[in-house]
Amino acid sequence: MPARHTAAEPRRPRILDVTLRDGGYLNDWRFTDATVREHTKVLGEVGVPYVEVGYISDDPGREPTLRCAPDLLRQVGEDAGPARVVAMLAVNGRSPDEVAALLRPRAEVLDVVRLTCLLERLDHVLAAAEAVRASGVTCSLNLISVTAYEPGELAGAAERVARAGVADWLYLADSRGALLPEHAAELFAGVRAAWPGLAGFHGHDNLGHAVANSRIALEAGFDLVDGSLHGYGLGGGNTDLAEALALVGEVDRPRLASLAERVAAEMPPPPPFQHLYPLTGWRNLEQEWAPDVWEAHGEGAEEFLRGLAWKRYKEVGEVLDDASAPRP
Repeated sequence: MPARHTAAEPRRPRILDVTLRDGGYLNDWRFTDATVREHTKVLGEVGVPYVEVGYISDDPGREPTLRCAPDLLRQVGEDAGPARVVAMLAVNGRSPDEVAALLRPRAEVLDVVRLTCLLERLDHVLAAAEAVRASGVTCSLNLISVTAYEPGELAGAAERVARAGVADWLYLADSRGALLPEHAAELFAGVRAAWPGLAGFHGHDNLGHAVANSRIALEAGFDLVDGSLHGYGLGGGNTDLAEALALVGEVDRPRLASLAERVAAEMPPPPPFQHLYPLTGWRNLEQEWAPDVWEAHGEGAEEFLRGLAWKRYKEVGEVLDDASAPRP
């Protein structure tokens, strides 16, 4: 069977759906097979060009969209029709050989793999990207938690990725939902000037700026932005898929709304600390740190966050030990 992916595509603004992958944080990726199939089928029919299935792993104890086994990717490709199949790989401590081994059985049924990358891990992830390139799968290097770094640091990283020549796409992810529109244009312009390939943006909506930031990215010459049904995603949620699609063309809102209802039936109630996510965005914290703040401060967590300083935090310990914040 020939690989589904192609090397060169015309440059035009496009949308990548992340509902199953990022929305999976809300329900521990426990989507039914029927919902996965209906989701990918509908998105293919309404013209969403990229559908992300989940994370790649060979751990048999994980949920299907946390493994992205070849059979699942093949089924998604058939259901999605013209849409391209995408999966994410957290490189972590994996060697290039381990990355190659994960991709080998998936290469014919996977169009794009996205590698998550903190700037501190760039050399390690570039080595993994070289293994992806050798597999023939389109490689996206996703720089995450962009507000943890200065714009110049990100532009410098983009230049390094360009020089390495092992990535096809470069993404910026506002993982903390802390990027303000008045700062976004400078960031995007610097990265766009340093990176000649396809560029993408993944927004979170903690502060209500995900759509605005996505628009600014497209105006800065970015090629791709992410969205999810009803904005489902980690913490403060993602850019709403319908609104993302509206940035680049027509939207079949009734069909997307109907599909969102189906996905909503498989989502649990929000956690007791859901109200903290706008404040974690204002203070530039990782979404995953909200439960730690809640555990440490309980009902006083909101007051604690309001008194916290805005910093480019790298570790949750910096937050919990911040002397500027009020104590319970």
